[in-house]
This record gives sequence, C-alpha cells and structure tokens, in this order.
Amino acid sequence: SYDFWAVGMNCCSGHIPDFHCGDFDNPKARAGLRLMNDGQRAYFRLAVQQAEAAYKIRAPHPVFVYWMEDPMSEVNAYQDAGYKYWLIGVSVVA
Repeated sequence: SYDFWAVGMNCCSGHIPDFHCGDFDNPKARAGLRLMNDGQRAYFRLAVQQAEAAYKIRAPHPVFVYWMEDPMSEVNAYQDAGYKYWLIGVSVVA
C-alpha cells in the first residue's frame, strides 16, 4: 500500500503527472512536514482516491506531507510565531 503522499496547493496541472509542489526541484529535499490542516485533508484524500482508481493501487491510511529540505526550520518558524503572539497577548493584558 502507499502510505505517504507529498502534497501542495495549486502546483500540479491535474491533467498529467507533473508534481511541482514544495521543494520538488531541490535535490537536498529528503523530508516532509505532516499536514495538520483538517480543512485541506478531504481534498487531498479525494486526490488519493482518484490515484487509487486510475493506477489500481491501495492507500487505506494516507499520510500527507509537504515535501521540503528542512522541516525542522519550518517547525521552528511556527514556534517563533507562537512566541511572538504570546508576547503580544501578554503585553496587551499587562
């Protein structure tokens, strides 16, 4: 079965297999950051179902990831943004 799926928004034509999402052209990209946005999950699941039908494959529990070179830097950016908003919130209350 196919468990891991690299995903992105508005980066494929949909007519031919032309994946251009994330760091697709970066030879150092060897990792992915898991999709956490539930609002997008249904659309990616639909694409997987289409691939299952078209290529006669199975993907009962797909895990969606954004393909990138350094997912930890992205996680750190999320942490930095969270800290910034926390500081703003604390300064407004104080």
